[in-house]
Amino acid sequence: MANILVIDDQDRTIELCRRVMPEHEWVGPARSWEEAKSQVRSMGKQLGLVLLDIHFDIPANDLLGVTDVDDERAVRKAKRRQGIFILEELRRGAPDLPVVLMTSRGGVGMEQAADRHGAQEYTYFLDHEDVDAHSLRGQVEGILRAQRGTSRDGPVYWGRSIMMRQVRQRLSTLARGRLPVTLTGPTGTGKSLIARHFIHPKSGRRGKFVSADLATLPKDLVAAHLFGSLRGAYTGSVADRAGAFEQANGGTLFLDEIGNLSIEVQKMLLTVLQEGVVTRLGDTSERVVDVKLVVATNEDLADLVSQGRFRSDLYMRLNPASAVMLPSLQERSLDLAKLLSFTLERILSAGHLDGLLDEYRNVAGVGGNNVEVVTGSEVPEMDEGTVLLLFPAPSMEQLSAHRWPGNLREFAMAIENALTLSIAEAIAAGGYKRRGDDGRPDVIQVRPKVIRDQLMAVRIDQDSASEGLQIGIQLRSQSGLNKVAQDIERQYFTTLYLRHQGDFAAMASILLGDADASRKVQLRFNQLGLKVRDLKERMS
Repeated sequence: MANILVIDDQDRTIELCRRVMPEHEWVGPARSWEEAKSQVRSMGKQLGLVLLDIHFDIPANDLLGVTDVDDERAVRKAKRRQGIFILEELRRGAPDLPVVLMTSRGGVGMEQAADRHGAQEYTYFLDHEDVDAHSLRGQVEGILRAQRGTSRDGPVYWGRSIMMRQVRQRLSTLARGRLPVTLTGPTGTGKSLIARHFIHPKSGRRGKFVSADLATLPKDLVAAHLFGSLRGAYTGSVADRAGAFEQANGGTLFLDEIGNLSIEVQKMLLTVLQEGVVTRLGDTSERVVDVKLVVATNEDLADLVSQGRFRSDLYMRLNPASAVMLPSLQERSLDLAKLLSFTLERILSAGHLDGLLDEYRNVAGVGGNNVEVVTGSEVPEMDEGTVLLLFPAPSMEQLSAHRWPGNLREFAMAIENALTLSIAEAIAAGGYKRRGDDGRPDVIQVRPKVIRDQLMAVRIDQDSASEGLQIGIQLRSQSGLNKVAQDIERQYFTTLYLRHQGDFAAMASILLGDADASRKVQLRFNQLGLKVRDLKERMS
């Protein structure tokens, strides 16, 4: 059961929902932004979804986006687009709250509003109750399923963000079909990991998972690697060889960096996808292959097509309408603490640090085999036989402030290096037991300086101080330029507040270069109408 708020000036929608989806708790309808704002605040984290109408026939004084209530044209326009104005306000305080836009009217720009302001779904009512109910139920249940989805699948960590839950839900569907799956997004976001450990298992195929990184293969050997070859087909070919397609027959083939294929090999790949057969180099006989194809790229294939570097027919064959973009690590900042625990769990389970940990236990006089990760300033009571890996608040701030251009790959490398150095540092300091200290031999602290040194060592950008911190901003039209500027300011204040866990001193250090100017930042924070209580709920 979910708590769902309906924002609508009419009763039809909520009555329809209560009848066809009685298992949920329906709240409303809120007939204006003021009523909706009150409901959102009172429900807090218990609110699971919002259904939002577009057209509101309410008094001018209750409308958003109206500066002159006597301007009849402005009032009519505000009524037609009131739901879009309400969505803009919702997004300022609740950027991850799922929203479904609804209307029975055309020409309101609902699709563009959904894209710009992050509505999860939108629906056009047909004034046919059975059809409308069926459509709305499917959208609501799809969003709620994504919210309930597990936070992890083996080595894949999805987290709690709506964005990643939707990626998981969509890939669950795409994995089962025969159509190719295209994974896009920045490098290091886990495309190969998801293909191997999520899409392939979900496909239900019994064949092998085969992976080919097209960026590392010599260009003159790519065709032989993918399609196979006969002895003597090219210089150095000393035996018949099955290609990746044959090896993956009945299973999944993952092609990383698909944009690196030459035009000639692209043509050969298109033939395989269209005909379902492969011909080895130097051969004339065809071999039937049935693979689930997953391709990945951090380039825009549509741009490559326009540049003449990628075949348009192959691009369409790769099912671009169902491409799934994986978000950068910077876009998943609210999951950072849990992602840290997940990453450390994987590092420790790999066993690479067992020797160092055993050495530390011996030096510190700590028995047992348990290892736990602690983040923040509070240290749990000692638990005999457990070593605590402590990432204090300043260390977490270092991690939160970093841009992570290498995404998950960079994150895992930096964390493993920092942990290795911290354990080695603790060993070098000598054992508490031997020195007779009254300290906590069970705690290994990963100090902020260790984290900072690692982030500096792997930094891709040369001078982050000179170029400044980059934050994603949505440019939204307002009734005046001053309101546009304030909206942008609210967005980056909100991002910094969440990223630094409410530390105004850290925000002042970034914005003004002076951590002691936190009072100025907090004052401006309040002037912008931002609420500490609302943002703290998003951090919990």
